Amino acid sequence: MKCLYVLFDADCELCVRCRNWLAQQQAFVPLVFIAFQSDEAQRRFPGIDALKPGEQLLVISDEGAVYRGAHAWIMCLWALENYREHARRLAHPALLPLAKAVCELLSRNRFFLSDVVDAYQMFTRLSAGRTIAEPSGTLNAF
Repeated sequence: MKCLYVLFDADCELCVRCRNWLAQQQAFVPLVFIAFQSDEAQRRFPGIDALKPGEQLLVISDEGAVYRGAHAWIMCLWALENYREHARRLAHPALLPLAKAVCELLSRNRFFLSDVVDAYQMFTRLSAGRTIAEPSGTLNAF
């Protein structure tokens, strides 16, 4: 395997943040990120819409293997130098149901979570220049 194509939702803030985090990691297997809405995704993977890439993360190997949801996330982690062992653990039959449940929960709520991330960013930008004034006078215990 020479690379993994990661089809992500460019309209989802959470998805873009995850993509950015993955892109910053050292990888054994390069991750190539493609917005599933793009012409490039349609050109590289004709008929990709049948796999419903808007529902869950979709990863396709250069050899043609397709991974969705938790399996896609596990493959992304497997590709990374510092997370391969985590991927092996998550792929174990004892933990795979948990990984699937978490991925399903995140996928179903990704736009809500994106709104939360956006609101937090706006709050931190607005409050970044503000300081809380010290109260004047002294406080006496008695």
